[in-house]
Amino acid sequence: MLGKERIRLRPLTPQDLERMAAWDGDEEIRYLLGLHLEERKRTYCDHCAALLGTADSRLWAIEVFPGRFIGEVELSQISWRTREAELKICIGDPAYRGRGYGTAAIEAVLALAFNELKLARIYLRVYHYNQRAIRCYLRCGFRKEAVLRNRRRFQGRNYDVYLMYIDREMYERRLEEKKVAGK
Repeated sequence: MLGKERIRLRPLTPQDLERMAAWDGDEEIRYLLGLHLEERKRTYCDHCAALLGTADSRLWAIEVFPGRFIGEVELSQISWRTREAELKICIGDPAYRGRGYGTAAIEAVLALAFNELKLARIYLRVYHYNQRAIRCYLRCGFRKEAVLRNRRRFQGRNYDVYLMYIDREMYERRLEEKKVAGK
């Protein structure tokens, strides 16, 4: 599936996990995803491997043309009964961070979530210090819903987690506004 003109989303495969293993040592990824807070040695690659093929998760590889694998985006914790899911994204290739590829991938996944999977609500959790991600989520139409104070304690420090969400109505209103604005 093509998302925007800049990226292509395709189902994540076990072969992609081999390439993702290189991201496990990336300190910026570990910091932004909160993996530096984990006491056990869980890796990002392990996280994705555990979700592949499960009924309550969908994972996509993010590629830029011509076929360069730069990250992954996922809907996990899908509740088919309540029609909601949690969004997670990682741009693993540092050369592509902060350049709009995450925004394009999220917009493509939201279209899939609301139009094909018929979900009603997408939520996410983000650490308060991940300002680049927060700006991206706000650009994509997410709204802050709550703040979980002092969620993790690591070396004597507490970290706040923002809960953010977008629902079908917000998504459709945003599409209409973009259409009117000619974007």
